[in-house]
Amino acid sequence: MSIMLLLSLTFACSSPTRRTITGLNELLNSVHQEYVLDDRIELWDLSVHSDGGQFSLLGNLTNLEAYDALEEALDQRFPEVENRIKLHHESMDGALVNALVNNSVIHLRKEPSSTRELVTQALLGTPVHILLTEGGKSLIQVPDRYIGWVNTKELSPVNEEELAVYREAEKLIFTSQYGMAYSEPDPGSMPVTDLVIGNIVSKVGEHSGYTQIKYPDGRLGWVKSSELIPAEEIFFKTTLKENLVETALRFHGIPYLWGGNSSKTIDCSGLVCNIYFMNGIQLPRDADMQALIGKELTTSMGPDGLEPGDLLFFGRKATEDEEENVTHVAMYIGNGEYIHSAGYRERVSINSMDSTKESYIERYPEIFVRAVRILDEDYKGFQPIAENVFYKEIINSTE
Repeated sequence: MSIMLLLSLTFACSSPTRRTITGLNELLNSVHQEYVLDDRIELWDLSVHSDGGQFSLLGNLTNLEAYDALEEALDQRFPEVENRIKLHHESMDGALVNALVNNSVIHLRKEPSSTRELVTQALLGTPVHILLTEGGKSLIQVPDRYIGWVNTKELSPVNEEELAVYREAEKLIFTSQYGMAYSEPDPGSMPVTDLVIGNIVSKVGEHSGYTQIKYPDGRLGWVKSSELIPAEEIFFKTTLKENLVETALRFHGIPYLWGGNSSKTIDCSGLVCNIYFMNGIQLPRDADMQALIGKELTTSMGPDGLEPGDLLFFGRKATEDEEENVTHVAMYIGNGEYIHSAGYRERVSINSMDSTKESYIERYPEIFVRAVRILDEDYKGFQPIAENVFYKEIINSTE
């Protein structure tokens, strides 16, 4: 007897309860594979529940198309099954943003434990969406769509009224790589917190070269006015290649950390994200995501035809037997050099494409995948900060 015939007979002879459970699980698997292409940026936490013979699908997801497909399938194939799925999507009524990051840097982890893998970081003032909260941990989604678990107390929840107040507030962005906010307009006073480049705060007032700032939770602090600029100067900034290089060089020497996305510690794609963010552009979070945007320039490593700001990707090129696998990204800065946060060096460093230079990395041409240009290209897969749906909810219409 064939395996397929045996399976068919087994399924046909199984109980109605088992057939329903099997059918629902098959439905979940097929919809997940078709619609949820990247679990890094999509929440899919669904299960089949049975209570006294009554079946239901319950859990949480963020993909509207997947939700619609499940709802249609339940109506047509399983009308007796209750849909208890909670959809978290920007098209729904109400504000997408329901919290603001309340520490200079917070860690997003793959699972709700401080010992689990760090997937990315988020910065003070960043608008986020809390998806789930349990046991002192919250699952959040950040503006680049990445999802991860954080300590709930590192967030400041906001309702729609509080979000409207924050939207109207005069917001500032911290521009030094690292600094402090103080309890008084005096560096000798008690520190309130540290700050890193890209932190967003609200302005209260100014005194003696210092600006009083307000945190999402209402705390106050004083920061050197020279280290702050109006947020709209970043949100609506025109991206120029010379500014990209200037920003990139300020990260030189900062320690490498897998999942790092701040000027405390940073990984390769986090470096590129920070550089472009401070120049008005929101990029996808990871190198393999970034490799799919912009305009492809070349698949051979060399400076010809490259301009400062172009992105260089490394890993494994696609073959007949294997898919492409991008694992590293760098940014070209001119004169045959590129800057990147490399794990093997444990810091942000500058290297050369010239094989006669000491900073040349011999194996990089072998693992080079392609160079991509972002500047002046169509906004597909990336966008100006002001067009990001998360930032739209905190940007004043007059900014």
